[in-house]
Amino acid sequence: MKMEIGLLGSGSGGNSLLVRSEESTLLIDAGLSGKEIATRLNLLGISPSELLGIVLTHEHSDHIRGVGPLARRFGLPVWTNQPTLEAGKDAMGTLPRWVPIEIGVPFEIGDVCLDPFSLPHDAADPFGLTIKSQQGYRVGLATDMGYATQLVRSRLKGLQGLVLEFNHDLSMLLDGPYPWAIKQRIKGKLGHLSNGDAANLLGEIASDDLEWVICAHMSRENNEEEIIVQEARDALNRKSSLLSRPSTASLFVASQTNPTPLYGSSGRSFNQ
Repeated sequence: MKMEIGLLGSGSGGNSLLVRSEESTLLIDAGLSGKEIATRLNLLGISPSELLGIVLTHEHSDHIRGVGPLARRFGLPVWTNQPTLEAGKDAMGTLPRWVPIEIGVPFEIGDVCLDPFSLPHDAADPFGLTIKSQQGYRVGLATDMGYATQLVRSRLKGLQGLVLEFNHDLSMLLDGPYPWAIKQRIKGKLGHLSNGDAANLLGEIASDDLEWVICAHMSRENNEEEIIVQEARDALNRKSSLLSRPSTASLFVASQTNPTPLYGSSGRSFNQ
């Protein structure tokens, strides 16, 4: 095993990403309940006692719900920046150990190197991550962002794997049941990435090195898996036509209700 990635769940009901390498097992965010996270880890053959800790990208409840219970039960350290810690401390409660990090400064957990970069979102100090194994396998995580900044574009180039937000179909959002204020928040500069914007970003950053893409944080009310797959595949095909080479990258849409299989440098391939 070199490095594997899996989403335990993704969406407004709770987000958590598992990273497992030869020496390290960790979570990025823990937005499901502690009990549900333990259940989904067990489905993947992993005990919560194997975790080295939790990295927290921002303090919204769908990313933080299980952080306190898991950290206290298993004695886990939590890596995050001070603004996120302060904004989330009431929800998390007392943590066994906080490890401060700074956006723009890489840090290591076991044999995994994580490099945080800023994202535009309505949280205290949110960030995405690139995650690198000792063998140089690189995966990007970019969800919960209103738009793709130039920094985001630069950090997500040259990856082998990508977890990217495809939150909503704009027409479904505008025609849907949400109050107008919530619609404005979701489609705003500090909200969530639409399918169209995510596909444009994917088409820009995709390279021959890209092996797989997990489309994440799908809205259950304002999106459909078939739409996501079509827009993402079209973006990859357009990029392939420019490169004069067919895209071999696999696509997978993460679910709110079930974990994805683990995959990456030694993981599974998807044929969608």
